[in-house]
Amino acid sequence: MLGLLVGLLTVGLGLGPSSASASTDGSASTDSMAPTDGSANANASSAQSTDTTRPPAGQTVVFGIPGLTIDDIDPERTPNLFHLLSEGAAANLNVRTIGSATCPASGWLSFGAGARAQAGPSPIAEDADPDDSARCPTMIAPTTDGSVDAEDGAASAKETTNSDEAHGDESAASTTTARIEGFDAVKEPNIGSGYSVDYGMLARAVTEAGSTVPAGTDAADADSLLEPCVAAEGPGAAYAAADEDGVVTNFTEDALATDCRLGVVDLGAIGIRSWLFDPIPNYSYTVPPNYDRETRVAEADRRLGVRLQEVRENAKDGAADPTIIVAGLGDSSGLPQLRVFIASGPGFEPGSLSSATTRTPGLLQITDLAPGILDVLDVDSPRAVGFDSTPTDDDPQQRIDDLVAEAQKSTTIRQNLSTFSITLDVIFYILFIACAVLLNRSILGRRGGATRASHVHRFLGWVSLGVASLPMGAFLAGLLPWSRMADPGLGLFLSVIGTAAVLFVLALIPPWGRTWRGRVGALAGANLLILAADLATGSHLQANSLLGYNPIVGGRYYGLGNQGAAIFIVSLFIFLGLMVSWLRARGHRKAVIIVPVVVGVAAVFVSGNPSWGAKFGGTIAILAGLMVLLAMLSKIRLTLLRLALIGLSSLAVLIGIAFLDWLRPAGARSHFGTFFDQIVTGEALQVVGRKLGANLHIIQVNPALAIVTPLAAVAILVFLRYLLHFPRVHAGSRTGRLVNKWRGRLPQLFTDSDLHFGFLAAVTGLGVGLVLTDSGVAVPSTGAMVLLPFLLALSAEHAEEAHR
Repeated sequence: MLGLLVGLLTVGLGLGPSSASASTDGSASTDSMAPTDGSANANASSAQSTDTTRPPAGQTVVFGIPGLTIDDIDPERTPNLFHLLSEGAAANLNVRTIGSATCPASGWLSFGAGARAQAGPSPIAEDADPDDSARCPTMIAPTTDGSVDAEDGAASAKETTNSDEAHGDESAASTTTARIEGFDAVKEPNIGSGYSVDYGMLARAVTEAGSTVPAGTDAADADSLLEPCVAAEGPGAAYAAADEDGVVTNFTEDALATDCRLGVVDLGAIGIRSWLFDPIPNYSYTVPPNYDRETRVAEADRRLGVRLQEVRENAKDGAADPTIIVAGLGDSSGLPQLRVFIASGPGFEPGSLSSATTRTPGLLQITDLAPGILDVLDVDSPRAVGFDSTPTDDDPQQRIDDLVAEAQKSTTIRQNLSTFSITLDVIFYILFIACAVLLNRSILGRRGGATRASHVHRFLGWVSLGVASLPMGAFLAGLLPWSRMADPGLGLFLSVIGTAAVLFVLALIPPWGRTWRGRVGALAGANLLILAADLATGSHLQANSLLGYNPIVGGRYYGLGNQGAAIFIVSLFIFLGLMVSWLRARGHRKAVIIVPVVVGVAAVFVSGNPSWGAKFGGTIAILAGLMVLLAMLSKIRLTLLRLALIGLSSLAVLIGIAFLDWLRPAGARSHFGTFFDQIVTGEALQVVGRKLGANLHIIQVNPALAIVTPLAAVAILVFLRYLLHFPRVHAGSRTGRLVNKWRGRLPQLFTDSDLHFGFLAAVTGLGVGLVLTDSGVAVPSTGAMVLLPFLLALSAEHAEEAHR
């Protein structure tokens, strides 16, 4: 069976000779682009292009405006931004770095490094509100006094030794070498953060690539060639271009007047007074008391228009048109949101942009920008990620409205996530308490309660079935355009309730709707089919879902999320337990093994395929649960050694798939290949530590969610008398007398060994998911919110005999 799984997942990867050769070619290309003697001029003379028809490339200019969103763009108020979007491609931009909100300094630092980074130092200001945690550090403007090799004699011996090598090249014309004083304090928050930050990667990659000279270029066109450098204008741009020592090789007051291939311009931020303070002269990192956002946005557009005119005036004759990029590199407000990204120029048609990391049209993340810009410049980057364009014939306003709707969906989901989570917690606790009160022998025996006990039991079954429909309703809500309603929050609520109600009704349709087993089986099967179909078609329901992942958070953009994996695991094994029981009752002995193998392998393929589920830990959990189920159905006694072998075998299969995914080019890898690369580069332990920290953070932020799992265990073991199923706990013991007070009928329910095996497989899967999945505490917690209602609904089938 393991061989079959490897074969299926390999087919899903699409790895063949072409993929392997592509990876090899990519490595060779990287080596050929590296200069051999450290000289850009030598590299320029050796890097000859075979394209004789294409004119020399025009300058690429990035304008950073932290805080700017798609919703800010208006044809009247922001004509320059609207014009750029009309002629080019646009996307919502996730600016999440480290922490829930991204200060402009962190956004600029992450942009230049192509990795998540946080900028220090911690903000200290006399007028800062000590109760306001949403404060940004002061941006440090670089100094240009020439002291780039030592800082007042305090440079370390290592810095002094490497200064000639690191900063020996002269700055380009119209620029100077500058240093950000105290850059160690800026880098300090990244120490021990679990993220590797390559400071100034973008600027270094452009410089090391050298110039590309089209073959047959005559003397006239040679004057149009640009220098292999990055001109940084403004403090934010300096943060992006600074190397690990805080040195900015090409700092300037006018990046557009230089001959650098790439210009990076800090146009200031759009924010609120409680977020930004301590102004830098001539830069908008603070706002006056009478701050008005629309006025601020209009001012940013005016500044942009002035600079765009300068771009046109400074364009070299004979060169291609310049490429203009506008990016909202930071939140600059207390509310994290998706920001704006616009790219206009050669190669950017009107439409939307995405990347291999998001796989979602109209969505980019801040770590995509540096490698994407390098791809535009035909420069190799470590991540090999480019911008994927999806052209459209829609008019500009329609494109803006579509992007605004998606951004609004993300914002609304984020604002209502806590409410939804707490509501689910409360519903679970009410169900938990109802089990404790209504199924207690002594309570039901008073005042004639025993005569109504079976009715109460069945009522709990109906409530449980409705509760079990809610999680999938949270996913199906994505099918409705609720974010375009006047009140998106109300639209989201109605969509979740409405879709859950549809699922509930579908579970009641005959023939399966005549029995409790049929209803639960139908609901579990519907969960499986919906999730599998969604993952196979791009995981659109997972994104922007209350139980999926949010683009603002940016932890994941495609594939199977943690909570979706929990529902998938529980639904799979409860469905298989019911299906095997149904087949065995009808004498289909061979099908008792064949059906779980076929359905289980299909589920592993859906979850593990890097193009679909791309869920590493979740796939191991499903595979481990499947092996446990098949072992029990085959009457194989499970020992600790065999359970350990099942776990190791599951892990080995996934490591093998991760290796195959790693063989693909860097830009085409999924989470599997990225994880294997982290093992190869030695970053795996650092990443594991960060994931463990995320688990602890979830417990701190939502302790109610964290205790759902132990409460579910108590409910199953005590309230439903599951302990009596085990031989070591007999009715006459102290534990037996305790649990015998409760009238749950899981012991009767689990006299059906097939259903019992399905339950144990589900518990195994949730347990493995807890250990191996990112932020894994959410897996058993969410799974319990489906598993316990399923079991309560199934126990209602025995309501009459339970209360005789």
